[in-house]
Amino acid sequence: MHNYPSSQWLDSLGLIRGKPGNAELAIPGSPRPVGQAVDQWLPAPGETCHGLFQISSAADAPDRVHGGVMRLVRTLNLMSQAEVACRAVVVVAGPATPCVLKSAAYRERIAEPSLEENPNAPWWNALRQQGVPVLVCLQALAAQGLSLEEVEAGIEPVQSGLSAALALGRHGFVTLSL
Repeated sequence: MHNYPSSQWLDSLGLIRGKPGNAELAIPGSPRPVGQAVDQWLPAPGETCHGLFQISSAADAPDRVHGGVMRLVRTLNLMSQAEVACRAVVVVAGPATPCVLKSAAYRERIAEPSLEENPNAPWWNALRQQGVPVLVCLQALAAQGLSLEEVEAGIEPVQSGLSAALALGRHGFVTLSL
């Protein structure tokens, strides 16, 4: 077992401490989470978690996948390997908003002209194929002078990312800022 006295009270919450299994990745083709040999706190297998993943920080570099997107993918993969269903919704807002642009708009507004595609686009498609809605805040688009026509197909607009978070919170979604 483990020898972490300060966290033993977590046992009463129905969490388990163990190693994630080798179940199929939630997002095919993505990297496996690290730490597979380490016992970690996980929801009990068979449970369903509800997560609202808010991505609102600026990207580290225009030619790389946004760090929040990769943290989201790793989290979904970890839950999948632990055999825990995770109903996830993504809200993109604030300085992160450009990462949902179509490749042509991304190249023109954000990145180097030599960049062939928005590096986030394949991940948005993979998430949506797995049933994860990706939402973009219209307030953030307007604040940055971006238009809905420039947003990648399949990404859904919401009037306000914060009001979407409040509404989903009423339905048991826990907000996680990435």
